[in-house]
Amino acid sequence: MLVGDMKKIVVCAAMLLAAGCAKAPDDIAAAHVPTDPYMQMECPQLSALRMQKQTELSNLEKEQLAAARQDAAAMAVIHIPYASWSGQDKEPQFARAKGEVKAINAAYQSKSCTG
Repeated sequence: MLVGDMKKIVVCAAMLLAAGCAKAPDDIAAAHVPTDPYMQMECPQLSALRMQKQTELSNLEKEQLAAARQDAAAMAVIHIPYASWSGQDKEPQFARAKGEVKAINAAYQSKSCTG
């Protein structure tokens, strides 16, 4: 009976560790960001901000992908999501930036900006 209980504990521990792994960027949903503040901007402002936020999103995407890959490798070897536990997981920042880009793009299109 003790062996069966130990197996359950090991399985539960493995599931908890796996749940703590950094997600791939494609698996992270955009955070909800209202378009209202962006609707108040003129097209040139939106265009500049759009480029800035797209660059930020791209950089965060690279960092998040690296963290997800590092966690996958660490889980295979040491069974610990090292990148997530060491603060390399950028999921909240990536989700926020993804939502900002989405909101800016919506305002950009709504205002019929070009370029």
